[in-house]
Amino acid sequence: MKSAKVMTATIAPVASDPTRSFRALSLDDLRRRTPSVFAESARPGVSSRYTFVSTAEVVHLLREEGWEPVNAHQQRVRLAPREGFQMHEVRFARCADLERALAVGDTRPELILQNAHDGTRAYRIDAGLYRLVCRNGLTVADSDFAHVAIRHVDVAADKFIGAARAVAESTPRVLDAVARWQAVTLTEASQQEFARRAAALRWDAEQPVTRLLGPGALLTPLRYGDDKRDLWTTFNVVQEHLLRGGDRYMGYTDGMGIRRNTTRPVASLVLGQKLNKGLWQLAEEFSRN
Repeated sequence: MKSAKVMTATIAPVASDPTRSFRALSLDDLRRRTPSVFAESARPGVSSRYTFVSTAEVVHLLREEGWEPVNAHQQRVRLAPREGFQMHEVRFARCADLERALAVGDTRPELILQNAHDGTRAYRIDAGLYRLVCRNGLTVADSDFAHVAIRHVDVAADKFIGAARAVAESTPRVLDAVARWQAVTLTEASQQEFARRAAALRWDAEQPVTRLLGPGALLTPLRYGDDKRDLWTTFNVVQEHLLRGGDRYMGYTDGMGIRRNTTRPVASLVLGQKLNKGLWQLAEEFSRN
């Protein structure tokens, strides 16, 4: 079998909008972006043991703890009965971080709240990071830092407050990890290996994209200043390619002519978080080599 000839092209550098996530979202903003946050009951048919606590109430509790919502999304659904109850995610930043000026390339800690009112998801609160340059919405791996799950049969206000404080206490270690990765310089071979293993977290080996999109495409900087070889920059460049999609690639395949494709963005909140955490664990492995 003849090997495929591959040609790749990457998306152009992206201009950042530093102000987009530097203000708190109002309740009206949240309602427009994620109506499911404001559900007034659970989806009909959930277990009788399900205790309903509106995500809007949790947002209020977290705001009282000094965390302001800065971004929000909800999962797309195909079945009409799930609309308004589906999985949603709200990201929070501390008030103090919203008030201080950050330079391009700086990173701030975030708190990530996920929930669904249809019985498919417990409340989850995770540690996260926001990088000013690319707004990449990183979720930190469970194995290294704070993660709290609160079941809908065991919800109480003090659990949410305790979870938020536990995540806040983990942020110095998260930022220490970033500093360590910035101090690790990768060889070209190590960068290529990182990109190959990162792609395997996104796509199965059998998928054509795995063969046709080389690691060089995932390592191509999307903006000026990201052409460094430290682990932290490499991690962010690869992560943004994998999550945002938009990489164009084409190759000659046996008997099928030229196939032109573009990688798709990760639309699923669950898959996005899984990919983020897998990438974090991969980078931590490379930091120890």
